[in-house]
Amino acid sequence: MSDYPVRTQVAHHVHLVRGARRARFPEANSLLIDDELLVLVDAGAAMAHIRRALYELDHTPEDLDMIVLSHFHIDHKGHAAELHRMSDCEVLCHPLAEKGVRTFEGMVDYYGTRGHRLFEMWRHLIREYLPHTMDEYEVTGHFSDGRPIDCGETELLPVHAPGHTLDHTVFGIDGTDMLFLVDIDLTRFGPWYGNRVSDIAAFEESIERVIALAPRVGISGHLLDPVTDDLVGRLTRYCRAFEEREARILEHVARGYDTVERLASVPIIYPRIPQPAYLVFEEMMLQKHIERLQARGLVDVEGGRVRLSQG
Repeated sequence: MSDYPVRTQVAHHVHLVRGARRARFPEANSLLIDDELLVLVDAGAAMAHIRRALYELDHTPEDLDMIVLSHFHIDHKGHAAELHRMSDCEVLCHPLAEKGVRTFEGMVDYYGTRGHRLFEMWRHLIREYLPHTMDEYEVTGHFSDGRPIDCGETELLPVHAPGHTLDHTVFGIDGTDMLFLVDIDLTRFGPWYGNRVSDIAAFEESIERVIALAPRVGISGHLLDPVTDDLVGRLTRYCRAFEEREARILEHVARGYDTVERLASVPIIYPRIPQPAYLVFEEMMLQKHIERLQARGLVDVEGGRVRLSQG
């Protein structure tokens, strides 16, 4: 069992279920709402942690009434297929998530990894460490942006926040004073947008939308504790990562790192590449930045070579 508490109450009826490995990928936090309905928001925490949290509240997985998925990623849909089979509960996601949630092939299409030189290595890692995410998932319905999900005394408010992925959604808990920020995660790594269906500009806009809500408490998908100290400041600094990364790209292009592959070898976005397969995502994110820099007239790209614009 974990060396930290698996479950902590964050609001009336609402409990944070911490992921294993300090909630670092491929783990993630979940929320458990123990109200008139027993609702799990995301299912990426270790199954042992989900079971333990339910047990501490005198429940079992079979008691679940609903699973709400924030987006299609493997560390968030997680154990939803298995839990659905055990409980026959509802499984809700954003309409744009369904393709990526239901099947592995749909998820691969959203990830955009097929065709990359390291695709088979990446798929092998999934098969070895996260085989349950290659399962077929049921989706029984959709939630809508801004339309509350009634759990009893507790309401979940979906706030569509794309950019990380096209379907990524954060959730207000009885309003927007407390938000489950999911993968606007406030980690030291910063924003992640390494999929075909990720978009940097949309990510920036989503963070700005969240800031405009002026939340007091932010619950990350990958931090062990809710953020209560200067949350808006933390979000603002988190958003600066996009510009900081582009500055590093320009610096390294000036030094002769003139292809996506050479920039990825530094690397620019990941602090280090723990497995070669991670280069898939480093390169995708770099490509998105280079396209932005090219659109702004800061770099020229010809034949896959990147150079600083002379204009």
